[in-house]
Amino acid sequence: MSQTTLKRGVLSFGDVMVSGLANIGPAMSLFFGAAFLAATVGSSIPFEVMVAGIAVLTLGNTMAQFSKSIPSAGSFVTFISRTFGGAVGTASAFVIVIGYIIAIAGVIAVLGGWVSALLSRDLGLHVPWLAVMIIGSLGITALLLRGVKVSSFWAIVFFFFEAGVLLLLAGAILIKGGAQGISAVPLTPSGASLGALATAFPLVMFMFVGWENSGALAEETADPRRNVPRAIFFTILIVAVLFILSSYAAVLGFGPGHIDLMAKDEAPFDTLGRQYLGPFRVLVDLAGLTSIVATIVAAGNSQTRILFHAGREHLLPSIFGRVHGKNQTPHVAIYTYMGVATLLALLLGLKFDANTTYGYLTTLGTIPLILMYAVSNLALPWYYLKVHREQFGWVRHLLVPIVGLVILVWPFWQLVQPEQEWPMNWFPWITLAIVLAGIGWTWYRLKKFPEVSEKAGSILADSQEH
Repeated sequence: MSQTTLKRGVLSFGDVMVSGLANIGPAMSLFFGAAFLAATVGSSIPFEVMVAGIAVLTLGNTMAQFSKSIPSAGSFVTFISRTFGGAVGTASAFVIVIGYIIAIAGVIAVLGGWVSALLSRDLGLHVPWLAVMIIGSLGITALLLRGVKVSSFWAIVFFFFEAGVLLLLAGAILIKGGAQGISAVPLTPSGASLGALATAFPLVMFMFVGWENSGALAEETADPRRNVPRAIFFTILIVAVLFILSSYAAVLGFGPGHIDLMAKDEAPFDTLGRQYLGPFRVLVDLAGLTSIVATIVAAGNSQTRILFHAGREHLLPSIFGRVHGKNQTPHVAIYTYMGVATLLALLLGLKFDANTTYGYLTTLGTIPLILMYAVSNLALPWYYLKVHREQFGWVRHLLVPIVGLVILVWPFWQLVQPEQEWPMNWFPWITLAIVLAGIGWTWYRLKKFPEVSEKAGSILADSQEH
């Protein structure tokens, strides 16, 4: 077996789909975003989620269409390389890998904070969250190194637990009629102004981040040209339903007329758990923990594949393209991804608490990802017109990606607009520095290894052209 080949066909459609759901981490997203959304859009949170879900489907279409033709562990990097050439692909590999590492560093930080808080509150054990974070990171790294089948299994188990708790809580609230009875008001925009809906839209879009997980697992997925596109769409649809149902129940749990209480609550789902689940409230805390762990494991599986693939094609240093002989895992990519992310979380954690570190790092890491989403949407019509003109469809290959591109403009502006508070006012400049560094790296790489330009995007999940 080649030392640059992952173990093929070990993931089924169900495996890769639920890995995407685990990557999104619905419980984590809801627990940390609910109060802000209540303060911004009031009782219309479920409506906002529906709109965002439709928007994310336009982005999912781009990856699905690319994956039908050129499934690859390189995901966005391969799509961009095949369309715009090796130079753009090399720069995109640099930018997207850094964006993913920054974003997951925030989740690693909140793992330490969440567990530390649970130990202190429920067991009276006061363990510094940074110490818990390091221990947790080491444990997850060891799990990732055991192989994608083993680590995906546990990500899936954790996801089903968090989803089960969310459904249990929603069911308890609906059966009891909530605080003010069952109402259709939360499913309409009547609870918020257009400006408020626009303000909250970026956060709700970010709650779905992780939907692209399936793309980078293509090489280890059975029949990737069929299963990866299906997994992408099913992931988005299922998590949208879970978000809508859970947020709808949460609004009813506080009562549409008392949504201000939800907005002021630092842990609204914990409050709902105490009120509607009684002694089983602890399940909500555990769901938060499993959601965080599942997110890191699932993201670690998919995002390290992009780093690995970029190393294998020499877009990034070739050492990242090494595969462990026994487990057939990209061990160098895993060590680098988890190590750098943990170090970054540690450095910020020396100044900020876990939740603040989470907020800053996930926000900063999202900006490069939006850029990659946008470039991929631009690439889709270009690719099909250039390579598969006979398959080109005006709706799925042009209209939908243009709509997706337009949708991305507002969240991107919200993150980079001037006169934001420190340190967020530095985020656009940090992103610009990352992009410029990527361009500089590309110039160096192609000057030293001109053959890289031809190699970019050449390795597909099933080693076939289509």
